[in-house]
Amino acid sequence: MGGMTMNCQICSSEELIHVASLGHHALPDVFVTPDEAAEPFTVYPLDFYVCGKCWLAQIGYRVDPALLFRDFVYTTESNPASKPHFERLVKSLVERFQLGRQDLAVDLASNDGTLLEQYGEDVRVLGVDPSSTTSRAIAKGLPTIVDFFTEATAKQILATYQPAKVITTMNAFAHIKELDAFMDGVVTLLAEDGVFVTESHHLQNVIAKMQYDLIHHEHLRFYSLKPLMVLFDRYGLEIFDVEETETQGGSILVYAGRAGVRPVSANVGRLLAQETAAGLYAIDTYEAWAARLVQSKQRLMSLLYELKSQGASIAGIGASAKGNTIVNYCGIRPDVLDYITDGSELKQGKLAPGSLIPVTADQELLDRQPEYALVLTSNLKDIIIRKLRGKGYQGKFIVTGDVPSVE
Repeated sequence: MGGMTMNCQICSSEELIHVASLGHHALPDVFVTPDEAAEPFTVYPLDFYVCGKCWLAQIGYRVDPALLFRDFVYTTESNPASKPHFERLVKSLVERFQLGRQDLAVDLASNDGTLLEQYGEDVRVLGVDPSSTTSRAIAKGLPTIVDFFTEATAKQILATYQPAKVITTMNAFAHIKELDAFMDGVVTLLAEDGVFVTESHHLQNVIAKMQYDLIHHEHLRFYSLKPLMVLFDRYGLEIFDVEETETQGGSILVYAGRAGVRPVSANVGRLLAQETAAGLYAIDTYEAWAARLVQSKQRLMSLLYELKSQGASIAGIGASAKGNTIVNYCGIRPDVLDYITDGSELKQGKLAPGSLIPVTADQELLDRQPEYALVLTSNLKDIIIRKLRGKGYQGKFIVTGDVPSVE
């Protein structure tokens, strides 16, 4: 079930501080056909909070996961940065933790199996994911359990497999509504010397780089190190290393194991000090960010309306959940964006959630050559701009941020 909560999603404190409201949004990955455009759709409040006790940043209204992921259309392989990143990560995991064919590596929220593929024949693998995207992994011959991960799922796995030497959850740890049930499963499945590896958007970048597009109903939480330490400690786990990565516009890759099993890297203390200096554990930071958020919206819409008043054609690039946050928070509609391009065939020919802007193939941008292209996936902007310039797009790019830029 979904609904509003006034308790912190990690520490259960009632000290939730309201930071900003982004309005009411349709589910970010539920696209409709043109024939369905006139039908009513449900919208949900999208509000940003921070816990005054453990400092977890989070949204207030949590949508029923069965609604969010029933028609989930995002596939890992559609993100051009994912495969090379996962190749490097898996190579590092195999070498650092000396994984062999006798070991089990489990990927939770395994999607289309892109990460599991990178293990090849070197390690025994298993994926767990509730969405329909698992059909692609199964078609590749990757063993996958199509279900939400809980303690019961972990026990089901242990009936057939040994405990997992490595458990990964990549860019999905913030999506999990029933976090306690998930963590119960992790500690049940994890080997005594096993490693739980998560990668999530880093809250520091959300604040510093005005990445409000990361706020949508699939992302329930926005992690910094301190609340993660609170969470893992409750389950007898300890963060022993952490890395900052460029994934998704800036993420933290966290390594946890059973408390006391592995020495704690100096990286952990360094990142905590960095986050403290950046103001992530002070309410003034969030109050200032909320004011910047409103200004960012006003500046972007002023620019877009000015260009449209001059008769300019503008397309959007990237019908992702992030892009739909920008579009719906700013109130962008088909009178401003002619269409949005996206590489996923599952979205093409449909209308974007809430805005009902047509979604087309990427080739449309090259064929029609609009004067401006609004980049709706800030985390991939450099890759997108380089790729489209190389393919011959001659117009100008609009990039969101505190102050939108034209490149």
